[in-house]
Order: sequence, then structure tokens, then C-alpha cells
Amino acid sequence: MARSPLPRRRAARPPVRRAARDRPHLSSIVKPVPFAAHHSRGARRALGTMTVAALALTACSGDDDTATPSTTVVATTTTLVQRTSDGTLTLGIYLPRTGAGASLGPPLIAGVEEAVRVVNDNGGVLGRDVEVVTADEGSEAIEVLVTAGVDAIVGPASSLVALSGLGPAVDANSGVVTCSPMATARGLDAYPDNQFFFRTAPSDTLQMAAIARIAERTGAQDIAVGYLDDPYGRGLSVALEDALDDRLVTLEPSIGFSGDEGDLGPVARELLAGDPGVVVVLGDADDGSRLLAALDEATDDPPVIIINDSIRQARQVIQGLSDDFRDQLVGVAPQAHAASGDTETGFFVPHAIDCVNLIALAAIDAGTDDPIEIRKQMAAVSTGGRACTSFSSCAALVEQDLGIDYNGVSGRVDLSSVTGDPTRAWFETFTFDAEGNEVRQAPIEVN
Repeated sequence: MARSPLPRRRAARPPVRRAARDRPHLSSIVKPVPFAAHHSRGARRALGTMTVAALALTACSGDDDTATPSTTVVATTTTLVQRTSDGTLTLGIYLPRTGAGASLGPPLIAGVEEAVRVVNDNGGVLGRDVEVVTADEGSEAIEVLVTAGVDAIVGPASSLVALSGLGPAVDANSGVVTCSPMATARGLDAYPDNQFFFRTAPSDTLQMAAIARIAERTGAQDIAVGYLDDPYGRGLSVALEDALDDRLVTLEPSIGFSGDEGDLGPVARELLAGDPGVVVVLGDADDGSRLLAALDEATDDPPVIIINDSIRQARQVIQGLSDDFRDQLVGVAPQAHAASGDTETGFFVPHAIDCVNLIALAAIDAGTDDPIEIRKQMAAVSTGGRACTSFSSCAALVEQDLGIDYNGVSGRVDLSSVTGDPTRAWFETFTFDAEGNEVRQAPIEVN
């Protein structure tokens, strides 16, 4: 399998134009729906579409007036000490109020605080109300909450923040249970977290499995992959290769491209040279969309083009693609809204609510607010027992010493006892209309 660690310099060649022939067409593998129900211990309807701001964690200014009031703690020491149980579950909220994720923070924070209110209205944890303290992911380190003595944390939202700053929260001696509702980076799959870190949103590894399944459904024998040659893009490419390993397809070529390359025409022509039935483009909105435009320019007979979720932000570029090319374009993204049709919620808010409920239920099951004991029950309350869908119904079962299978606001939540990540997930698929707007298609489940 060809992969260059750094994009190669390519000699300019004329565009590749081929006569029209039979190719897999997108209409044969994705079906438009008024989002039909899928099942997770019962029918649940997927809601909403992802927003550009949420996808990118774009740098929008936070509005303090919209933030839910809560207590903000300030670190007075950098000494980390081992937790002792005081009988009260103290929950830290580590989500953005300022910085790149400011537009995401208020709905997430409000969702967490509402979930805590529901827990407390239904008896709390260990007979006491859950207490909440907050820190701003956009301007403060997670250590602020650890030194404040919290037992568990909901956050961070950003994968970059998690990868760079999670350490103090998952220290072997002083760590606390930490649950991220939306940090999906593949680099967190094997993060040395001492089993303190959990996610309710699926890893990008599962997103690549969803892309592999869609590619296989086309019936194409040859798949080409163009990936942004940076740590993010290379990680996605490796995960996709792994997902395609046991499928009856040939993956060649796999070509890295750089954001510094002014002309991506040579990359596009190399991807198309083997006449693949599917081309997968993995990257961000800027450079991934540039490769889409180059592919469109390079062929009159486009194969199915599959993109990852970040590229969907490039609406203007997608709008400018030829109709024939756009008709062959499909995207895949984590389902980020409520799986139940009863309540409309914000982007990944259901996953934040599920973090709260899982932590509270694990503490009840453990019979303590000690993070070391809570972490042992996080996966246990998410799978294998009696199905329940709310904190109150699940807590009632736990109080009867019954095992539970928490299926939450985001849908079925089955956490791995090894990685702390979801072992299965639903993904949205979407195509685009002539204006570059998304047209949602039937969701896909992978595990």
C-alpha cells in the first residue's frame, strides 16, 4: 500500500478525462429519510443537524450573559493529593465558556447542570445532593478542578485540550473520573489514563469503520484515499486502513497531501489514475475541500466520494462543485443530537447528560464517592444488565442490587471496560443539494 510520510512533488500533468461508464452511484447505497427510527432497546429517532460552529470548535466570542450561572473555582495550589471519600459526590464541569469552543459551552454546561438537578430531585447520590464546581476549558487548566477536590469531571469538549492537558485528572494516585462528551480524537484511544478517562461520544476510529462500511456497500473493488498529511489526517488514514483490512476491497493508492501545496491537481489525478470506484477524502474544511475541487476538475465521470465530518463545513466550495460530482458526494459524522424524539437538545448535549448520569449511577453502584471505586463501575452500569433509560429508573434498579444497562439521551451507551469508550455508535450520513446544504440520509450503526 503506497503512503508517503511527506507529500511528494509531482510533475504537472494534463487533467484526466474519461468517457462515461458504469460506476457505483450514491443513490444505490444511501437513502434519504425523514430520519427513520433506528433501535436502541426500542425505537429512537435521530434529530437535528450538526452546526458549523460545533464541528470546528470555531473561535466565536463567548457571551457571558448566556452562560448558566455556577460556582467557579480557582486553584490555590498545584499539589495533587489522593482522594478521600467524604460521602458527597462533587462534580466538576470543564467545558468552554471562552476561547475556540465558546459557542458550544453554554448549551453543554446548561445540559450538565440540568442533569445534576434531575439527579438531586430524585434522591441524589448516596442520599446527598451532588455538588457542582466549574472551570473554563477555554482559559483554565483541568488541574483547577482536581486541586479543588472534585470526584469526577464532565469535559473537556476539545480533543486537543484532552490530549495536551488531561494528565493531572488521570494521575494514577490523584486522578478523578473524567468523562468527555465530544472529544473524539483517535489519539485518545490508547491515552495513558489509568482507567480514569471515559467518552460518551465515539472515537474517530468508529467513524472510519462507518466510512469503510459505506465504501464496501458500493460494491467497488478499488478504493483510493487522500488524507491530509498531518497527525490528524494520518491517524484517520491508519484507522480507515485497519477498518478495511478484512473487507474484500483493494486500498490503493493512499496519498498524503499538504496544506502547503498550492495545486492539488496532481494529487487528484494520482488518486484517480487507477480508476477507483470510491475515493475517500480525509481532512479539514480548508484543505479537504480544496482536494474535492481538484478531483472535480480532474474527471468528468466521478466515483463515489466519501468525506469525514470536518469537510462538511466547506459549504461554499461544495456549492461550487459540478452537479455530477456533488451528486456522488456523501459525508459521515457522529450522531450528535438526542436519540429520542421527545426533546430537542444542542450539539453533543445528550452525551454530556449521559456523562452525568453514568457517573452518578456508578457512584451509587460503588456505594462511595471515591473516584477509584467509581471508575470500576462506569462500564458496568452501561451494559449487561436490565435496560433503563433515565437516572431515576436506573437508580431504582441499582438500589435493588440489580445490574443495569443504561441507555441514555444519546442512545445506547455501551462503554468498554478496557478503553472506557463506546463500543458501538450511530453515525449520520448526508449528501448535499445544489446550494451546498446537507441532506440527511439513513444513519448507520457500527461496533
